[in-house]
Amino acid sequence: MNYTILAATESAEESVEGIAALGLDPFAIGAQLLTFLVLFWVVKKYALDGIVKNLEKRHDDINRGLHLTSEMDKQKAELEQTVDAELKKARKEADAIIAEAHAETGKMIAEAETKAGHRADEIIRAAEGKIERDIAEARSGLKKEMSGLITEATEAILGKKLDASGDRKLVEDYLKEVIK
Repeated sequence: MNYTILAATESAEESVEGIAALGLDPFAIGAQLLTFLVLFWVVKKYALDGIVKNLEKRHDDINRGLHLTSEMDKQKAELEQTVDAELKKARKEADAIIAEAHAETGKMIAEAETKAGHRADEIIRAAEGKIERDIAEARSGLKKEMSGLITEATEAILGKKLDASGDRKLVEDYLKEVIK
């Protein structure tokens, strides 16, 4: 009996050919392939389509972001050019205003100097007029005082009182000689 089992096993081993000769079971491989295909179909239907849609959406979002970035870069460059142009314009206007202010300041200084010069001339003329009046008053006062002194000296020398016309004549003659 042992011999028959052994022989049957040997004959079964000899009759195996193809994939079975390699120790692989074609039914197990088929079952695994069928399981793989079902699993692949389930994953594709429920997960893979969603993943692909998400990836496409992200791709579109990234492209849109890149497009917006390039548009913003263009707008930024245009804005910088506009700002630079406006700054140059503002600088020119500021320079013109400063130049005008300097010119006006120069005019104001010149006018102030002219007014100050006129005012100084007026003050000098007023002072000269006052000096001349003071000199005239001083001369008049001096004449009166000198005539009084001369009259007293003459009366003391002559020993008599002179009349008003005689006093005046003597004083005027004397003063003419002194002033020369």
